[in-house]
Amino acid sequence: MPYAAETDLDAKWGAENVTLAAWNDALTPPGRDEARVAAALGTAASIVDGYLAKRYALPVAATASANALLVALNCDLAMGQLANTPATRNEIVADAEKRATAFLRDLGRGDAAIDLVPPGCDPYPPSPGEAVVVPHASWDGPGAGCGDLSFRDGWRAL
Repeated sequence: MPYAAETDLDAKWGAENVTLAAWNDALTPPGRDEARVAAALGTAASIVDGYLAKRYALPVAATASANALLVALNCDLAMGQLANTPATRNEIVADAEKRATAFLRDLGRGDAAIDLVPPGCDPYPPSPGEAVVVPHASWDGPGAGCGDLSFRDGWRAL
C-alpha cells in the first residue's frame, strides 16, 4: 500500500534534493528519473508494511495523525533508497533512514504503536453540518466501539 506520493517526498525533502538524488544522465534530456522515484516510494512502502504486518492487519486504517507519521516514515525510507551514491548520500539522509527503521522496528516489537481507526468506524468523519445516517446506538460504557457507543439493531435516520 503506498503511504506517500512523489509530492509528499518533495515536500519533506525538497524538490531539488529529490531531483539530485534521482538524477539520471541517461535520460533524454537528462533529468529526474520519475520511475526511480516511484520505485523508491514503492520499496519504502513494502518495508513499512513488513514491519506493520507483525502487529496490524494490512492495509492499516490509520487516523490522520498516524497517517502523517506513516507518510513521513515512507518518505525517509524512500530518500534513503534514492540517495545511494556518495554524491547524494549524506548524514542527514542516513540518520533519517536509520531513525525511521528504528521506529518501525519498535512498532513491530510492540514498543511503539500507531493510532488506528477502530473497526467499523469511518476514518473520514463527516464535516460539520453534513447530513448523516447513523446506526441505532446503545451505550455500552467508555471505550466501547466508535466514540463511546456500541452499534446494534440496524440503521435509523436521525
